[in-house]
Amino acid sequence: MPNQLIAGRYQVLRAIGRGGMGTVWLCRDDVLGREVAVKQMGALPGESATETKRAMREARSTAAFSHPNAVAVYDVVNHNERPWLVMEYVEGETLADEISRDGQLSPRRVADIGAQLAGALARAHQRRIVHRDIKPANVLIDKAGRPKISDFGIARGQGDDQLTAIGFITGTPGYLSPELARGEDPHPASDVWALGATLYAAVEGRSPYESRSNPIALLRAIATEPPRPMTHAGALAPAIAAMMDEDPANRWDMATSAKRLGGIAAVEATAVMPVAASGDTAVMPVVASGATAVMPVVIAAPVVEPTKRFEAGAPQQQPPDERGSGRRRVSLGLAALLLAAMGMAFFVSQLGDQGGTPLVLATTRATTPAQTAAPSPSRVSEEPTTRGDQKHLESFLKSYYSNVTKDTDRTWDQLSPRMQSFAGGREGYDDFWKKIDKVRVNEVRAYDSGTKASVGLTFTRDHGGTSTETHQFTFITQDGDYLIDSDRLG
Repeated sequence: MPNQLIAGRYQVLRAIGRGGMGTVWLCRDDVLGREVAVKQMGALPGESATETKRAMREARSTAAFSHPNAVAVYDVVNHNERPWLVMEYVEGETLADEISRDGQLSPRRVADIGAQLAGALARAHQRRIVHRDIKPANVLIDKAGRPKISDFGIARGQGDDQLTAIGFITGTPGYLSPELARGEDPHPASDVWALGATLYAAVEGRSPYESRSNPIALLRAIATEPPRPMTHAGALAPAIAAMMDEDPANRWDMATSAKRLGGIAAVEATAVMPVAASGDTAVMPVVASGATAVMPVVIAAPVVEPTKRFEAGAPQQQPPDERGSGRRRVSLGLAALLLAAMGMAFFVSQLGDQGGTPLVLATTRATTPAQTAAPSPSRVSEEPTTRGDQKHLESFLKSYYSNVTKDTDRTWDQLSPRMQSFAGGREGYDDFWKKIDKVRVNEVRAYDSGTKASVGLTFTRDHGGTSTETHQFTFITQDGDYLIDSDRLG
C-alpha cells in the first residue's frame, strides 16, 4: 500500500492504525501539502451499492460536524470503487495504547478525558448523529494531551435504517450497550453507555466485562449481567454507573455527562478524595474552616424488580411535586464530590465565582443471582400512605441518623445488602461516617404505602461545615423492620 496514490491526490506513506474496521493510512495531501489520515470504509453486511453510496452521503454530511475533541472528517473519496474517509491526522496515541502501557489512569484524568469527549458527542447528538463505536481504540490523545473521538465519518444519522445492519462483531462487542447487545436500534443513549464503558476501562485498567473468545457469549453477558465492580474509580464511579445504567431512559444524556464529568475533574484537581476499600466510592470534599460543605449525598437505584440487574440514574418513580426540582434547590457552593451515606453517589457543585451549575448524581444497581431468584420485597405498592406509615418512617429515620455517627455497628444492619455493597462495604461505610459529627432529620414525607420517602436532612461535619439537602429514599422490610434500600439527592 505505501507509495500508492489514493483518488489521485493522497500519497500513502505508512500504516498508522489497524482494527476491525480496517487499516488507517498516513497520507500526504498533494493538493494542500498536509498530512492526513485515510481509511477505507468497510461495507456493512449485506449492503448494496446503493446503500454504500448512501453511507458516503452520510459521511459527507458528518464531515460538516466540527468540534475540538472530534477528529475532523475532511472528505469522502471514491478509490477503486470503494469509499475512503479523509480525516485529520492526530499525532499521538490512542487511549487504548495508554491503558495498555500505564494500566489504571487516575480518576481525575479520566474524568477530564470523558468531559471533553462527552462535549463533542453531545454536539453530535444535537445534529442527530449517533457514533455507534465509542471505545478506547477510537479515542486519540494528541501530543498536548487533548482527547479526540475518531471515526465520526463512519457514524450514521439517527433514524438511518442501516444503523441496525452494522456488524456487532466488528463493532467491538465489549463496548456495546445492553440494548444493542439485545439487538435493539442504536440511539444517543447507546453512545452514553459506550463512553461510560470506555471511561471504566481507562480508570480500572480493564473492560467492564471479562473478555471471551466467543463474541456472542460476550454480547449475552452484556445483555444479561452487570459490569464487574469498580475498585479504582474513586469519585468517578457514580458518574460511570449513571452513564452505564441498564435502562437507557435512566442514563444521563451526553450533555449532562459532559457537565458532571467536568465537575469531577475540577473537584479532584483541588481535593484529595479517599477511595472506598471495595467496589464503590467514598468521597469527601476538602472544606476550608468556616466554609459550607456539600454533605453526603446518598444515592441508589430505583426499586429492584426480580429480573433487573444493574442501574444508574434517577429512580423510576418520584413524588409528583418533587420531580425535577431537587437539583435546582441545591445551592451553589464549594465544588465537591461525596459518597452516598449508605450508597454510592456524589454531588458536584462548582464555585460560585465560576458560575458553575450544581451537579447531582444517580446510581448503580447490582442484583445477585439470589436476589433475582425470588420476587423483590421492595416492589412498590399503589396503596396510599397511612398516618402509621408516616410515623413509622419518621421514627426509623430519626433513630438511624441519631445513631449513625455514634454506632455504625447498629446502623449497618439497617441497610439492605444492596446498599451495603454500594457503600463500599463496611470499611468504606465506617470511614465515611467517622467524618460526620451529626445529622438532623428536618422533614419526612412518606409515599407509595411507606416504601418511599422524601426527607430533608442537615449534615454537620466534624470540623463544623454544614449542608441541608433533600433525599429520596426507598425501603424494604425484613421481619417487620425497615431497611434502607436506596437513596438519592433530589
